[in-house]
Amino acid sequence: MSGQKNAGKTAATANLAVALARSGRDVLIVDQDRHGRGAAAAFGLTPRYDVADALAGRCDLDALILTGPDNVQVLPLGGGFKQLGSLSERDQDWLAQNFNRLQCGVDVVLVDMEEATDPDALPLGLAASEIMVVLPPGNSAITEAYTLVKRLAQNFGKCQFRLLLNRMSSAAQAEAVARNFSRTAEQYLGVSVDYLGYIPLDERLDRANRLRTSVVDAFPVAQSTSHFRTLADGLLRWPQPASLGGLGGFMQRVIQGGRLAEACRRG
Repeated sequence: MSGQKNAGKTAATANLAVALARSGRDVLIVDQDRHGRGAAAAFGLTPRYDVADALAGRCDLDALILTGPDNVQVLPLGGGFKQLGSLSERDQDWLAQNFNRLQCGVDVVLVDMEEATDPDALPLGLAASEIMVVLPPGNSAITEAYTLVKRLAQNFGKCQFRLLLNRMSSAAQAEAVARNFSRTAEQYLGVSVDYLGYIPLDERLDRANRLRTSVVDAFPVAQSTSHFRTLADGLLRWPQPASLGGLGGFMQRVIQGGRLAEACRRG
């Protein structure tokens, strides 16, 4: 997630997904974007349906799944996302069971959220077992990312975050930003921020984005490709939660997160 627009989280998610797929994992991206700028668009895919269509009976859940490069699967939530928190218990169970039946083997689920400045974005972050904050350079980006971490810590009890620096000019710059951000968050918020690494400024990454493909596919020897591969290897070494309940369990947690976020807005 990110605290501001144009932080590069969608490109980071899409390229990390392809790097994971290249390592032999079955990857699903849950794409929340409602404006055609999310992971589906990053791969040049056009959704025919979203969750609202499935809830209304206009399509089966299988029809939502799109296939991107290296067999990366994309699930567009679209405008149906806001309906999830208001479902009856019976509809929740139906949705979770049907998501579990989807024939798309999944080893890793990545979430491409809308900017977390949108309160409706938070339930997806609350449902995830790990929260990765994508931070580009600039004082305003740092301030907004800190505000996001503070909100998640104080309102929802989140105490551990992963930090990915984007568009950095050097490793030294990235390490300095990460060190200062982590120390400040730990001192004043009491949270842990684990520095994952950084994505360098890379014209070929920008070119791949314009071509609606991944830099990992389009430019295998690009500097950013090497960084995405390293990030993917690191992600696969993260401790695995005991049981997440598959894709259906994830959607149940999204619904619960939506209700919690709504309670905070009202309270």
